[in-house]
Amino acid sequence: MRALMRMVREGTLGTLRAGVPPETPAVTLQALLCRLADRVPGLDVDLQELTTGEQVRLLADARLDVGLLHHPVDVPDLRFGPAVRVRLGVVLPRVSPLARLSEPTLADLAGHDLVLPPRVTAPGWHDHVLDVCRQHGFAPARIRHAHNPDFLVGLVLAGRGVAFGPESIARREPRAVWRPLAGHPLVRTTSAAWPAQAPHPAAERFADVAAETLAEAAPEPRALRAPTAPDPWTVVYAPRSTDPSDYRRPPAEET
Repeated sequence: MRALMRMVREGTLGTLRAGVPPETPAVTLQALLCRLADRVPGLDVDLQELTTGEQVRLLADARLDVGLLHHPVDVPDLRFGPAVRVRLGVVLPRVSPLARLSEPTLADLAGHDLVLPPRVTAPGWHDHVLDVCRQHGFAPARIRHAHNPDFLVGLVLAGRGVAFGPESIARREPRAVWRPLAGHPLVRTTSAAWPAQAPHPAAERFADVAAETLAEAAPEPRALRAPTAPDPWTVVYAPRSTDPSDYRRPPAEET
């Protein structure tokens, strides 16, 4: 920590290349970047939208300094920050009979397809979800893949399957509902990870701030300061050019 603060004072922190999952809410991204700017001034954060699978590969290739990964992740030579655990529920069309249940079980979903991000995005998590489903009596008739959260909800609304996610995933779509699963069998664990060898000096600090931010259900949006604008009089009374080519003879009046 002392070395980090010394680099902050000296302005030598440079750029931190950080990965975040594509489904991270906008308000969470804003809160994360604002808090990092407050607590690690002078740090240039290059935030990139990347799946867990992409982040693991980039970390191994030294093309990423720190990333937010969905567990389980079985990768050597990585250090992990504080973990944040989020209970997942099921996303359903509002008109679905299952929406009448306050806490459906996984077995209640039997016979439905499942909308899930492709395995390559987070192999450990993908396999874990399917294992938990089978253990609780839900063997999806078909797996449909969706990268984007909006596309995922769209497939659910079209009756192409059910999906799992945090409550926030259904808030923007009034035709979809979110229901907690009885017994909370699905818990998604996320934490920051960075290389054990030659880590970026701000990686661990990023992990702490990210865990704090992700743990909040809905971080308070911050008001943004408007970019510095010219004073009104500098616009109205702009300096006159001294270049003769800037002056034009006014057009002759028509007779």
